[in-house]
Amino acid sequence: MSAPVLELDRVTAGYGLITVLNETSIRLHAGEILTVLGANGSGKSTVLKTSAGLTRILGGRIAFAGADATRWPAHRRAAEGIGYVPQTRNVFPDLSVADNLRMGAFLRPKNFAADVEEVFALFPRIKEKRKVLARTLSGGERRMLSIGLTLLLKPRILLLDEPSSDLSPVMVDTVFDAIARIHRELAIPILLVEQNVNKALALATRVAVLVRGREALDCPVAEVKLDELKRLFMDGGVRTSA
Repeated sequence: MSAPVLELDRVTAGYGLITVLNETSIRLHAGEILTVLGANGSGKSTVLKTSAGLTRILGGRIAFAGADATRWPAHRRAAEGIGYVPQTRNVFPDLSVADNLRMGAFLRPKNFAADVEEVFALFPRIKEKRKVLARTLSGGERRMLSIGLTLLLKPRILLLDEPSSDLSPVMVDTVFDAIARIHRELAIPILLVEQNVNKALALATRVAVLVRGREALDCPVAEVKLDELKRLFMDGGVRTSA
């Protein structure tokens, strides 16, 4: 297998005095969707925030596209192509959808109309709502807009934090279909954190499981054993019906 496009090598990280990741190693390769699973508090979202430069790194190394990115600030990681879509606070609520997209393209050349049309092709619902304020959108529509904002930065990888959170079943299907299209048509490797285990397994090519801030499993999705997943989730403090 080729060198990973993103690698967390024995990374210890957290917030303030709180350590969440403990010598965690995660590798995302070109052409794959890696889903990170685990119980609440296992460190899943912290993997994404650490990759995006939003936590305090206490040890280990982060590499991106072969370069040492451990000390890169968040804005450089975004400029280099690490696209992060947070679970919350992911749009500008008092701007229209169209103005949100203009903000999303602030690092792009002035002529970004074609890029916006690509976002509209992925999310026709957003095109229909382009003149309304983002705060009036449904949860699913906001999720579509937040992904679109990140795509306008032409990311080389995409970090998605709980894209199904608080969405209706129909909207979950719509968002996951769009993620699959992004991976297939734009060839963007995706690091996905998701609590909907069934949806995550259906989308992923590889799975990693965290238990108390450490990687406890890493294997192709075809090799995942549900009994082992249940055991790891229970070890992490939460029971699951996966």
